[in-house]
Amino acid sequence: MTELKRKVQAVEVNYVCDKCEHGMVERCGEMDAKTGVTPHKCMICGHEHSFKWVSYPRIDYIGMDESL
Repeated sequence: MTELKRKVQAVEVNYVCDKCEHGMVERCGEMDAKTGVTPHKCMICGHEHSFKWVSYPRIDYIGMDESL
């Protein structure tokens, strides 16, 4: 197989609270190994959210020629 390299940039990905629509959520516990669910809590209103197989905030990478 051939290697292919390209320049990328790191971008931070946050999730805005569904309840207050202002605060961002952060992980507040460990992922359940059986279900893949990770608990999160809004930093402003404290509303709890659960996400499967993802954690916020996180870092993603996009190509230099891609737009956000």
